Amino acid sequence: MRSPSPAVFVLICLVVPVAANAQISSANQDSGSALAVVSPDASVPIPGPSHIVAPPAPQSAQLTLGDRFKLQARVSFGPSAFILPAVEAGYTMAHPPNHFPPDWSDGGPGFGRNYGGLFARHTTSGLTHFATAAALHEDPRYTACECTNAFARVLHALAYTVVDRSGSGRNTFAASNFAGAFAGGFVGMAYEPNGFNDVTHAYQRSALEFTRYIVGNQLAEFSPQLFRLLHEMHLPRKAVAAVTAPAPQTPDSPSQTPNSDQPAPTKP
Repeated sequence: MRSPSPAVFVLICLVVPVAANAQISSANQDSGSALAVVSPDASVPIPGPSHIVAPPAPQSAQLTLGDRFKLQARVSFGPSAFILPAVEAGYTMAHPPNHFPPDWSDGGPGFGRNYGGLFARHTTSGLTHFATAAALHEDPRYTACECTNAFARVLHALAYTVVDRSGSGRNTFAASNFAGAFAGGFVGMAYEPNGFNDVTHAYQRSALEFTRYIVGNQLAEFSPQLFRLLHEMHLPRKAVAAVTAPAPQTPDSPSQTPNSDQPAPTKP
């Protein structure tokens, strides 16, 4: 199968949501619609994206189709959507699978084919996820576990790839994750080289796409700890906000907006 090794793929999966968070954090700050994430010292609110982690309580207003499109567009067509396939394509060419045709593993044309195939796979997966979630009224954001046990949080993030939330806050089957993974895996049958455009390889690519959702959920679940770690490393405030999702909001510790004592809105 033409794909990175498991270890490299997990690393790439970790980079994908981090890069996406950076894009959306920047875009939200530019538009003035960012939430503020309170830093560990509770004195300096740090703007951060709100689309990755949703409040645990049902939201007062559902996402509109326009809201959904903006969130997905920033992920599917932002800088990381163009950079990360290049990283994956470079790795694939450096470690081609057995029986990989030379015109897919040599020189600029080979890189272009790999890059185009990976970009098409990820984009198809993301847009299918968006369309399915919109049609079935799923909330595309991750809802963090309200528990504190690390093992329980890992299980919650894992289960969230199968059962997520509807726009009204109810549990529902995560059909968008499965639809996105299968669409991303099977679209390659239209352009992959002979020997790699069969159903078996399509299922394998689908499994890789689904793994991206699993790893993304784990990253979103533990983003508060990542936030505090980066803050303790004395990184600039904007850098911390750019690479972390906001801490989950709870009734006891609502997010705050700069120069305001009122809770921040729950929508970007």
